[in-house]
Amino acid sequence: MIRIVIGGLQKDLIKKKVDETGEDRVEAVITSDFEGAKKVKAGQADYYLGACNSGGGAALSVAIGILGYNRCATVAKAGGRPNPQEIEKRVQEGKIAFGMSVEAIESTVPVLVQSLLKHSDQ
Repeated sequence: MIRIVIGGLQKDLIKKKVDETGEDRVEAVITSDFEGAKKVKAGQADYYLGACNSGGGAALSVAIGILGYNRCATVAKAGGRPNPQEIEKRVQEGKIAFGMSVEAIESTVPVLVQSLLKHSDQ
């Protein structure tokens, strides 16, 4: 089971999509950006998901500060769509915090969770 913490905007929608996609293979917890990033750093959670209006600013700013820029990735910017190949690449690179725009939550979270689950099975 992978453990995901959720921060930023539209947390309830992110959690709903994580739960729908991951079913019983994912535990998702809504938290603040700060607490979520601290849980990942402490090993109490595996991944952080956050959303903001742009997808790259507030969605990841706290996670970048706590986890480091090299552990974070924006996977869907405002006006964009998720690219499954790019998401898979970021997961394979070992990224553990992911940001997205609020408008892309419904299309991004399923792709991201599927990739995280695939990576955890390897």
